Amino acid sequence: MRDCPNKNWGGRRDNAGRKRTCTKKVSFNRRINENILNILREFAQSHNMTETEALESAILLQSNIDKQKGNKTMKIVIPTEDEKLCSHFGHCESFTFVDVNPETKEILNIETKVPEEGISCQSASWISEQGANIILAGGMGGRPLNIFSQNGVTVVSGCPELPIKELVAQYLDSSLITGENSCGGEHSHCGGHHHEHHHCHHHG
Repeated sequence: MRDCPNKNWGGRRDNAGRKRTCTKKVSFNRRINENILNILREFAQSHNMTETEALESAILLQSNIDKQKGNKTMKIVIPTEDEKLCSHFGHCESFTFVDVNPETKEILNIETKVPEEGISCQSASWISEQGANIILAGGMGGRPLNIFSQNGVTVVSGCPELPIKELVAQYLDSSLITGENSCGGEHSHCGGHHHEHHHCHHHG
C-alpha cells in the first residue's frame, strides 16, 4: 500500500538513507495475498477512498463477521463472594459473568459486576437484561426464579460453594453435583420453596 493519510511518513528527514514508512500503517500477522490487494485497490478506486481506508474497511467487515460467528457464546452468571459461589443469591457480594464457548468448553472472559441499585432478589431482572443464559446458584427463592423463567434464563440451583473457574468447568463437563436449594423455606427473604437433589446434566 502506498497511500498514507496526511503524509504521516516515518524517518527523520528526506533522502536520509532511511526507507519511508507510514506511521499509521495497519499491522499484519501474515502477508496479504496479491489477489486480495488488487481487489482492495479496485474497491478503493471505485469508492473514492485511499487503499489504506479500503483495507481498514475490509478489516472492520471481517471483525463484524467474526463477532456474528461468535454469537454462540454462552453467558453464565454466578452470585459470588470471595471469588467463589455465594450460597444466597440475594445476599452475595457481586455477580460474576463468565462467557464460555459451549462447543470447546473454553472460558472466554470473566467479569464481575454489581447493579447500580445494589444487590437483592430483584437483581434477577438486571441479570436477565445483561444477556445471561445460565445462572449457577446455591439458593434462590421463588421470586427470582420466576423472573428468570419469564426471561428464558436457565437456573441451576443447589450448586456448591466452589471457586468460579472450577464451578464453571464442572458445569460444562456435566460433572457438577447439586444439592438442596438453600434459599427455600418459610423465612427466606427471596420467598418460596424449592428443594431438590439432582445431578446437573449439561448437553451443550
